Amino acid sequence: MGGVEVVGLGAWCDNLTEDEYREELAGSAWPPEVMDQSLETFTQALHFRVEQFATLSDGRRLTLTDDRGWSSRGSGGSAADHWAHLTVEAVETDVGNVVLPDDAEETEEEHPWPWLTERLGDLGVGTTPEELRGLPYEVILSRRLRARLSTSE
Repeated sequence: MGGVEVVGLGAWCDNLTEDEYREELAGSAWPPEVMDQSLETFTQALHFRVEQFATLSDGRRLTLTDDRGWSSRGSGGSAADHWAHLTVEAVETDVGNVVLPDDAEETEEEHPWPWLTERLGDLGVGTTPEELRGLPYEVILSRRLRARLSTSE
């Protein structure tokens, strides 16, 4: 990709809806009773997915990972009750926790710099952990997630 540099890193977060989850289940080989139970369990919590990305100097955004996320249950009540108390700041904090490296307590690193460097290399962008450490890291919440949170703040 000659001359293209990483100018920023970040994470994008969205909530997973019941319809989206139902669609995921439809593609599985699970028996119907297992799918019904899974859907029932799903509706008792809020579910979030996180994609990490790199922003390049030519304006492109590369997805580095899209396999992160978490589920959250409120202390009693329904998932709808939990939305009522969830804030933008709380979700942004959870996103930060989700992208922490597994050994963050030992290394005190906020991101898996060597892995991010390797992943970028696999995508044709050369960089170093030191270069990545100096870049801004932004957390972006999807429009629908922000809209849902803005009514509960």
